[in-house]
Amino acid sequence: MIKLTRDEMRSLFAESGLTYADLTIEKLRRLVVVINDKMKESNLIQGTYRCNGRVKFQNKTRFFAGLTCKSFYFKDREVVSFNDDGFIGFAGWSDDTNVQPILAGFKQWIGELIKEQQ
Repeated sequence: MIKLTRDEMRSLFAESGLTYADLTIEKLRRLVVVINDKMKESNLIQGTYRCNGRVKFQNKTRFFAGLTCKSFYFKDREVVSFNDDGFIGFAGWSDDTNVQPILAGFKQWIGELIKEQQ
């Protein structure tokens, strides 16, 4: 299995032509669904790895969007964050194994968004 990296996903977003202006609460909710499906498929963290359903979204004075996850031993850790300075964070707490479902879901989601724009 090819391991994805956080930097590859940041580059994918940058090269996709998408911007933060393209991000809506509905599109971010779709990202939750896609990543959650990948987490379930992974069976990581004793099969308890899941996205929280809530999306943090702010687009007034500053932009911020964030998704979180849970498992049997934690309940509110970063999955993906779109920060006002342009940085996209991917589970900074995670090792290279547990981040894979997040990165795979993000990659699939970017593909879906690109298709929508065509």
